Amino acid sequence: MIKFIWIRDSDNVEHFVNVHHIVRVCKVPANGKHSAYAYVILHEASREIVLSNDKYDTFDDVVAKIQGARA
Repeated sequence: MIKFIWIRDSDNVEHFVNVHHIVRVCKVPANGKHSAYAYVILHEASREIVLSNDKYDTFDDVVAKIQGARA
């Protein structure tokens, strides 16, 4: 069965994503002058969706959505 989720990125743009096309969800900690960020990697032409740190769909929100869709 194909499952889809909505992911809202850091620019408040919504993406309708097939859960089976998600390769990895990464969280990069802050490093020096660079702030922490997270992103979703899709296997469709190595596309990335940069996630919000506070407002929209955060790393934890997206992981919860994926787990819910796969349950």
